Amino acid sequence: MAGPIVDFLHPADREGTTGELDKLVEGGGSVSFINRFDVKDDGWRWLSWQAALRDGSIYVIAHNVTERIANEQSHLLLTHMVAGVDDAIFTHTTDGVITSWNSVCEEIFGYTAEEAIGRPMTKLIVPEDRERERAQIVEHLLGGGGVRQYTTERRRKDGSAITVSQTASLMRDDKHEVLGVVVVSRDTSEENLKEDGFSNEIDTLVWVGRVRDAIDDNRIIFYAQPILSLRGAPKSYELLCRMKGRDGEIIQPGQFLPAAENYGLIEELDRLAILEAASLIARGNQISINLSTSTIGRTHIVDVIADELHRAGAEPSNLTVEITETALMKNMFSAQKFSAELAGLGARLALDDFGTGFGGFTYLKKLDISRLKIDVEFVRDLHSSLASQHVVKAVVALAEGLGLETVAEGVEDAQSAKMLDEYGVSFVQGYYYATPGPIVAVIDESDSIGVTGG
Repeated sequence: MAGPIVDFLHPADREGTTGELDKLVEGGGSVSFINRFDVKDDGWRWLSWQAALRDGSIYVIAHNVTERIANEQSHLLLTHMVAGVDDAIFTHTTDGVITSWNSVCEEIFGYTAEEAIGRPMTKLIVPEDRERERAQIVEHLLGGGGVRQYTTERRRKDGSAITVSQTASLMRDDKHEVLGVVVVSRDTSEENLKEDGFSNEIDTLVWVGRVRDAIDDNRIIFYAQPILSLRGAPKSYELLCRMKGRDGEIIQPGQFLPAAENYGLIEELDRLAILEAASLIARGNQISINLSTSTIGRTHIVDVIADELHRAGAEPSNLTVEITETALMKNMFSAQKFSAELAGLGARLALDDFGTGFGGFTYLKKLDISRLKIDVEFVRDLHSSLASQHVVKAVVALAEGLGLETVAEGVEDAQSAKMLDEYGVSFVQGYYYATPGPIVAVIDESDSIGVTGG
C-alpha cells in the first residue's frame, strides 16, 4: 500500500499512464487508458482503466483485458500475414459460409470481399459437380485428418473454370473449439512448371502443413549443444530447433525451417525458443538462442523477451541472442533498435557467422555486440588452410581489442581444437566436444564433458 502506482507499471507504459493521470488532475472529469500492470510472481496483465477525480482523490476501476488484447494482437498478426502472401486465403464456417476473403482471392476468383463474405462457397466458386467436396473435406478434418495440397476445379465470377491447388485446415479458438476452416488456394491453370519445380513447391507446402500441425500438437522441441570455455568461464548452451514427427522421428531444421520462414510460421517457433530459454535460465543455465529476421523486426519483441524472463524468474544477463549478418542487412534500423533494447534489458547479443560478409566491421561499430561467433567455414579446415588460420587470428585480435568474446563453432577434430586454444579463442562448440541432444540429457550430463574430450 505504501508504494507509488508507477512502480507496478510496465516500464514502457509509465510515461503514458502518468500523462493521463496528470491530465485528470489538471482538468478534472475522467479518463480512460490501457496499460500493463505487474502481477506478483506471475508477469504482466493488461488492464483497462477508468479513472475519475473526486474531492482531490483519484478513483479507478480496472478490468483485466489480457485475453482480449492477446486475441486482438493475434488477429492483427494473422491479418497482416494473410494480406502479405501470394496465395488466395479464405475462411468459411463448417457449413460452407465464407467468413473472410483476402485480396488474392479477389484476383483469382473475381469477387470482392464484400461480395463473397456471408455467402455459401457452393453458390459462389464451387462448380455443381464438386459440391460434395466441401462436406467431405470438413468431415475429414473433424475426424483428425489433414487436407494437404489437392487439385480441384473452381469457378470464377465470370463463369470460367480454373484449376487450383488447395490446402485446408481447421481454425480453432483458445479453448480448442472449432471456428471454421482455412483454405489456401493457388491458381495452377496457367502454370507451366517443370516437374522438379512443381514437386519442390508441393513439398514446401506440405512442410508448411507439417510445421503447423507440429506447433499445434506441441511437437516442436529443442536440442541443446554445449558452448565450452577455453578460459575457465562457465559453460553455456545453444538451443537448436527440432521437429518431432508423428512417428517419433526427429526432423532436422533444414527440412522445415525454410517453409516456416517463407510462410509466416518462424515467429511462432522463435517464441517457443524464448519460452524454453527462459525456463532453462531460471534453473541457473546460460542459454543462447537464434532469432529470425522477421522476429527481430517486431516492435515489441524485447518486451516479449522481458515478460517471459520475468514470468520465469530468469536473469536476463544469462540470455544471449544470436543474429546473422543476413538479418542485419535486411533492416539495419530494426537491428539497431533491437540491439539497444536488448542491452537495456541486460541480455547479450552475438553476431553469428562472423567473417563471411562484407559489413561485419560496420555492425561492430553500430550495434551493442558482446560475442563474435567465427563462421564454421574458417574452422572446418583450420588445420589445412593458411587463409582460415589468418582469418581466425584476425578475428580473435579484433575481438580482444574491442573487449568481445569469441566462439569457434563447428570444431570437429583435436588438431583444430588445439590451434583455437593457442590462438586465444574464448569458447568452442562442435561435434568434437558434444553433439546436440535432448535438453535433459545434454544439460544433465554436460558436467562430465571436458574441453579436451573427444
